[in-house]
Amino acid sequence: MIEIQETYKDCLRIVIAEAGVSDVVPEISSVEEPVEALREILRESKPIAVTDNSARYEIVFDDYIAYAVTNESYAGGIEEKFEGRLARVYSKSAFLNYIGQGTFATEDYPGPFVHYGFCCLNQIIDVVSEKPPIVKLINA
Repeated sequence: MIEIQETYKDCLRIVIAEAGVSDVVPEISSVEEPVEALREILRESKPIAVTDNSARYEIVFDDYIAYAVTNESYAGGIEEKFEGRLARVYSKSAFLNYIGQGTFATEDYPGPFVHYGFCCLNQIIDVVSEKPPIVKLINA
């Protein structure tokens, strides 16, 4: 995730960049990782990174019921059902449970809604909205 902002009343704008495997292998010192075997594994690993050449997408929800940003290290934990991989549409989730218990949003008001999820490098973004987002490639 590059950016997330509420641009005006009930409008959410998210900018996400594609990450890729970096060609740069970081140097790991014995101070950073004292165990030689782990240092060796890390020397053979390449980080995932966003570069200036990474594609960026703008995702705009003109109206939303709720959204949350969660550190990806703490996401998950219940049985969820969804379609998609990094961009998801959920039919069952903890966030939908929250909407049902923590808000007065229902199928009657404001109307049928959907849980959209975006799995980023360090965050999980959950959005519940009546309408699908408008997605634009803003550079390639």
